Amino acid sequence: MIYGYEGLCKRYGPLTVLDGVSLSFAPGDCVVVMAPSGGGKTTLFRLLAGLETPDEGRILGFDRAKISMVFQENRLCEHLSPVTNVALVQAKPDRAALRRELETILPADCLDRPASTLSGGMKRRTAIARALLAPSDVLLLDEPFTGLDEETRGKVIRFVQERQNGRLLLMTTHLREEAAALGAEITDL
Repeated sequence: MIYGYEGLCKRYGPLTVLDGVSLSFAPGDCVVVMAPSGGGKTTLFRLLAGLETPDEGRILGFDRAKISMVFQENRLCEHLSPVTNVALVQAKPDRAALRRELETILPADCLDRPASTLSGGMKRRTAIARALLAPSDVLLLDEPFTGLDEETRGKVIRFVQERQNGRLLLMTTHLREEAAALGAEITDL
């Protein structure tokens, strides 16, 4: 399956956010989309995920794909634990297996606490794990490593790489070193 977009345009009133952008991807690709703040990265991901409609252009393949997304906000169920937040996206969750997965990027003593009690970095790692461990064809990661220190970021990047599993992975970031660490192709929006 080929994924992509052709001549994509999106406007909000008089503000043009995307103007005729086109790109194509294959399953297994790892691509980082870069642009300055306000350059349309989040809007592009919202369009690809079907959360918004383009004003012009076509989106190819994404409408037939299962998409898993990390938003700029964590969007966790705050009263649920990290294990339960991740279990929500699985048809038949194996909680013991989920614990083992989460322990690679989170301290074991936080796995049963409500997400509301976690630090910002712990919440971020939970959101990333939820997206990566959900059954999907496409991963959209919108600035996923924001708020993570260098050591933690390295661990989480390895977690992402090890769990891409042939899926298309698109990510936004402002940091070229994150793209390089991920081994991603960089495209400017």
